Amino acid sequence: MGIVYFLFILPLLWYCQKLIHWRRTWLWSAVFTSGSGKQGVPLSLIIPFKDEAANLASLIHSLNKQSWDCWELILVNDHSIDNSLEVLRSALTSFKYPVRVIEATASGKKAALLQGVQAARYQYIVTSDADCTFHADWLASIAAYFALNKADLIIGPVSLTISAGWLQRFQQLDFAALQLSGGAAALDGKPIMCNGANLACRKELYLRAQIQPVIASGDDMFLLEWMKKEGCSIHYLKTPRALVQTHALDSFASFMQQRARWAAKARNYRDRHIIGTGILVSVTNFILFLSLVLVLWQPYFLIFFCTSLFLKSLFDYRLLKLGESDLGLKLSFMEVLVWQLLYPLYVLITLLYPLFVTVRWKSRHI
Repeated sequence: MGIVYFLFILPLLWYCQKLIHWRRTWLWSAVFTSGSGKQGVPLSLIIPFKDEAANLASLIHSLNKQSWDCWELILVNDHSIDNSLEVLRSALTSFKYPVRVIEATASGKKAALLQGVQAARYQYIVTSDADCTFHADWLASIAAYFALNKADLIIGPVSLTISAGWLQRFQQLDFAALQLSGGAAALDGKPIMCNGANLACRKELYLRAQIQPVIASGDDMFLLEWMKKEGCSIHYLKTPRALVQTHALDSFASFMQQRARWAAKARNYRDRHIIGTGILVSVTNFILFLSLVLVLWQPYFLIFFCTSLFLKSLFDYRLLKLGESDLGLKLSFMEVLVWQLLYPLYVLITLLYPLFVTVRWKSRHI
């Protein structure tokens, strides 16, 4: 029995140690304070869109408030079948920055992004999504960071906005955990995560990168993997002024479809830090789930389950608290503890979901 307890407790201790390290790294890393002045490099912002009629007006409205002047917007229509183009034409009538709308010649987000990057006028490109809104100093912060630092790839912060409901709240906390751990790992020089809603890099490197075009998703993560493999300089832009916000999904089916797409591309990762972190998180949650099941066989496992649940919740909570100032996140320890009870089941469902349901993105099968 002692061997079993040891094998169960080891991943949990490793997990807690990693979260302690990430929290310390985040706290010790300085916030980037430039980005509201006139110093910076010209930027090309590429945003692909497909059937985004509901979001394009707010996207353009948000971009029109950017404080940085030296940039261009390239919108790539990825074969939309709704009235996205009509909405876009109306929204762009009062747009004050250079803008081009181009039609994607190939199908898929990766192809649309690549076509947009190829059309970019400037040597520093930024990518985002059509369902996002932005801090007014977003592009100014990126432009200034490139000017002051030798970065090849910049990972920026992303947060979820929610309206109401337990599902959206769960997404917000889960996404915040991913953002904070990914940001801390990048600040530590071992990046494991990024999000295409807020990425910036050198155009020449993007055009050389291998982002697995035959795989439907993962334009961001495969770019990160390639950059790491090539020894490129990867930085995290730690400042609330670089924040990009996107909407939480409003149905359980769409939420599971998103998580299934994320899980499906993971088998193609090759970076040891990305793979190792994913395994550690999965094993830790599986052990929590298994220990609860084993209570039926051996009641002593209840003590282990309760202790492990408390410890994991405590260290997750301490990491998530960092998001109060940077991501605008408010939470309590009791809330984290309650969600923690459901989290192992969520991980298990996410892994099994693609085995029984066809994974889609918009009108495309993946």
